[in-house]
Amino acid sequence: MFGLPIRSSMVCWVFLVMAGGCATRAPNPDGSWVVTSRLGMVASDSRFASEAGAEMLRRGGNAIDAAVATSMALGVTRPYSTGLGGGGFMILRVAATGRVVALDFRERAPAASTRDMFAPVTLSVPEGHRPSEVGGLAVGVPGLLAGQMDLLHRWGRIRVAGDGPPDQQPPALAVILAPAIRLAEAGFPVDQHYVDACHDVHEKFKTDPTLKQRAGYVWRTHLRSGRLPAVGDALVQPRLAETLERIAEQGAGVFYRGEIATALVETVRQAGGIMTREDLRNYTPNPREAIRTTYRGHEIIGFPPPSSGGIAVAEALNILETVDLRAIGAAERAKAAHWIVEALKHAFADRARWLGDPEFVDVPMRQLVEKGYGERLARNINPDGVAEIDYYGSRRRDATAPPTAAGTDDAGTSHFCVVDRGGNCVVWTETINTSFGSLLAVDDYGIILNNEMDDFAAEPDKPNAYGLVQSAYNAVAPGKRPLSSMSPTIVLRNGSPMLLVGGSGGPRIISAVLQTIVNVVDFQMPIESAVRALRVHHQWRPETLHFDRDPAADLVDGLALRGHSLSELRRSAVVQAIHIGTDGITGVSDPRKGGRPAGL
Repeated sequence: MFGLPIRSSMVCWVFLVMAGGCATRAPNPDGSWVVTSRLGMVASDSRFASEAGAEMLRRGGNAIDAAVATSMALGVTRPYSTGLGGGGFMILRVAATGRVVALDFRERAPAASTRDMFAPVTLSVPEGHRPSEVGGLAVGVPGLLAGQMDLLHRWGRIRVAGDGPPDQQPPALAVILAPAIRLAEAGFPVDQHYVDACHDVHEKFKTDPTLKQRAGYVWRTHLRSGRLPAVGDALVQPRLAETLERIAEQGAGVFYRGEIATALVETVRQAGGIMTREDLRNYTPNPREAIRTTYRGHEIIGFPPPSSGGIAVAEALNILETVDLRAIGAAERAKAAHWIVEALKHAFADRARWLGDPEFVDVPMRQLVEKGYGERLARNINPDGVAEIDYYGSRRRDATAPPTAAGTDDAGTSHFCVVDRGGNCVVWTETINTSFGSLLAVDDYGIILNNEMDDFAAEPDKPNAYGLVQSAYNAVAPGKRPLSSMSPTIVLRNGSPMLLVGGSGGPRIISAVLQTIVNVVDFQMPIESAVRALRVHHQWRPETLHFDRDPAADLVDGLALRGHSLSELRRSAVVQAIHIGTDGITGVSDPRKGGRPAGL
């Protein structure tokens, strides 16, 4: 970021510069995280999941067929990040018409939820295990499978042959789920990211011995009863394989109304939760109207609330559009970094104050993404210093929350991008929230359950697992969807898709997606350089700036001189992206997580 094109003869600088030059530590240093093609591409954070999606494209499927196959495979290969027990957001752009479809299959709060259900005076839990993070109360009603099936029925191409019209024939689920079933049944070698996630969650089991019983499936299957896995070990999940086979044969009904629903509700309620069969039976995905704005002549398509990503990225880009970042960076890279940090602080301040589920609160979407609003915020940015914390965003009386912790690192979310032969594009982010979600699983079916209830403002003025303090707009309510940082984004140039991008990593998704766009548009970086570049993150509260790895000394000095408080902690998001250009399609799976794209 903030650098000249890598193809230039000038040195690569700013966020690509490290102590040893432009190289980065990567789990796959052979360059396999970058793939080019002319026919189609899937880029996910698992090479097995990317290949599952590409298999559908080779069979004649379209971007939705490939997306569902990829999603199902991710639930097997990244079980600590996503799966049937979670939910997410998706944007589809149809090439033939330019139509944009946004679908929200985010988890919902159970109908018996109350605003004060996580009040500490009513609960007794082990130290460090908040009920919004671990256990039955943490689980929101899963939406992933409902979203997958809705999209396949409306947009999928691979169908079961029959006598009726093609558009009335059901999706060929056995074909689309086959790669995921193979991976679960036969197993696959785990990578460093999976091993790291197991080691991280093992620390929770050390602090609470009762978790070995309460979270028995995760303990036995993934932590191997304390004999933690090593890179290359095979992960076999026979119960999950049988579950996927049932879904392939019977459809989503077995999950939302059948035997799996019964077992899921029993698991949650035995762990102190309040979910019911009716909660599952009544779940439906929500179509949404995408956020649309522009940046330096490019159209930006993002996801609306209950995602905060579309609005936050648009607001920050509107601020940055008022200045020439490339020229600023050429003079002093710390000054360019300062502008991005200040734009992020404004966007995150407004996220905290104004955003929530639009079915429950009046979110001022249009005002926040207005160009004029971004220009007013930009005029108030001091290019040589920071402001008082309550100065950022559209100030309001409830902007008095205390400083918070730095939050956890990436684990419980996964993003992927797809483009097919016809130019149809999908950006899709899904999650079970933190690593291995609530730690609960429906044992007999191998389904790990989310802890999305922590994404609400579970306790007023208290940080969630990602260090975010949120307003009453995101308070718990029956049937409500919690606010999310997921940011699936499509960038158009001259009316055609140029960049598909999204990420995982909690609130750092927003800063990572923003900087990837800026790297491509402002600094004209090749997509692989734009993704691997060093990143900054600031989420307004706490008043702390994070890098994802060690920055160059002059960058540190320039930011500190402007009044930024720099953390020694290194926190990372993981980006997946596809760039579509005149010379072909390039897929990039962020080397920070070890994924690999698959092209045709």
